[in-house]
Amino acid sequence: MRIVTKTSLLRFACSFSFALMLAVFAGNSAFAQRTVNVSPGVGTLNTAIDSDTTETGARVDSNTVYVLERDGTYLLEGSIEHRGYHLSIVAEEGEGARPKLIPAVPDGGESGRPFRPRGDLTIKGLYVTGQDELGGLTTRMFRISENDVTIRIDDSHLDKDGQTAFRNDGTGVRLFLTNSIVSNMGITSSPDNGRVLDDRGNQMDTVYFENNTFYNITAQIIRDAGGLINYAYYNQNTAYNVGKGTAVEFGPVVEGVFENNIIINGAAYGYPDNEEVAYILDVDPMTEEETDSLGAQSVSISNNNIFTASEVTDAYPDTVNAAMLFTETAEAFIEAQGSASTNISEDITFESAPGLPTTVVTEFYAGSAGNTEFDTANEPFDFSYADTFTSYSAGTRGQAVGSLNWFPGMTVSVEEDLFSDNPDGFKINGNYPNPFNPSTNISISLPQAADVSVDIFNMIGQKVLSIPAQRLAAGTNQSLRVEAGNLTSGMYIYRVTAVSGANTMVNSGRMTLIK
Repeated sequence: MRIVTKTSLLRFACSFSFALMLAVFAGNSAFAQRTVNVSPGVGTLNTAIDSDTTETGARVDSNTVYVLERDGTYLLEGSIEHRGYHLSIVAEEGEGARPKLIPAVPDGGESGRPFRPRGDLTIKGLYVTGQDELGGLTTRMFRISENDVTIRIDDSHLDKDGQTAFRNDGTGVRLFLTNSIVSNMGITSSPDNGRVLDDRGNQMDTVYFENNTFYNITAQIIRDAGGLINYAYYNQNTAYNVGKGTAVEFGPVVEGVFENNIIINGAAYGYPDNEEVAYILDVDPMTEEETDSLGAQSVSISNNNIFTASEVTDAYPDTVNAAMLFTETAEAFIEAQGSASTNISEDITFESAPGLPTTVVTEFYAGSAGNTEFDTANEPFDFSYADTFTSYSAGTRGQAVGSLNWFPGMTVSVEEDLFSDNPDGFKINGNYPNPFNPSTNISISLPQAADVSVDIFNMIGQKVLSIPAQRLAAGTNQSLRVEAGNLTSGMYIYRVTAVSGANTMVNSGRMTLIK
């Protein structure tokens, strides 16, 4: 029987897999008995959504999915804004370019940002830009303007905005960004802007970034302005050319994961002697009051490649310093976990990538910022790299670090069975629903009657919940209920132990709680 260790749990808990994300979308579709196919054109998507009501003004079906044509262009007549229902917009199945959503410019007016969600929002397979049809830039591509909403963006490309991809004005928001590209955020004449996420100091429930590629971001990937993040998960992402300030700010996070990432030129501007230190990853301690109410802070930091080209740092004046890697709090977690050696610094040659931002940095410190933007000359880029680099096998389970979308055949899911010594016939069928709130049912198959118990672990291997053993008969779909109302949002590993006579059978799975 294999012994379960913290290390094995950490290796198993590497990601919220793409398969699971597909299950989320499939779950939405399962309830969405109605689809609306929307033709390309000017305002066609706005009209399809806004007019989809009954005579009383109620939604025809709040579980509608709007399907856009591949290779189609959709000019948006003002922001897509919805309230009180789950809006789902996806690309049609099949081959072809992502449907393009582009702000239109009305006669004598200005274009609006693409989205202002006031309810749950799901987007899959789209290209969304903040650059309007005449070349002007809108700001805040997704301005989240309601509390306690869930935003899911998968397999999409968010490109060009004057300020930020996601501006959060609500509290308790859950943001899931997976398998996507976010590029060309901000302009170099205003380098304090240009972000992927700006939480504006609002408390966020979940920030979940996995298997994404970020490039040419003039300021920060995550800007935390002091609001507490309950669960921050940043795994298997590639970032290239991030400009001014700290690259990724978790701030005072309750539970955080920062693993399997590549960040090249992550805080390219460095920081002057007379300004705040810039970091690659910022983790701040929680207050005593926050710890008393929410529990001890936990952050896992390992298996990352963080590198800044010497050509970039050589462009600094003598009074400017290269960014530090980690804040004091982050360093303390690394030391406690003994993971320092897993974080490497390797110069990678990508198949194709933007040019180094040396001119941008030089002009900024010379007082001529804005004369040159980050390089986009050879878009689309390809951030794959050769298997001869150390990074190719530097991940938590020997996989490549960075976004695996550039490596056909590699996925962020862990398919290996860590408990392969189990007798034939015992298996976990999954937990349903998943994601869930606050209860779910774990389905198992038992070859014989057994006493079955469940232990649930967080992302750093701490046991957070146990369900005492109960006697279950043999069967293919036996069920155990989990009540997780006292846990915080995030991904958990559950381990099921079945004892039958002299046989002990163990297996595990993953579940995601979203409050």
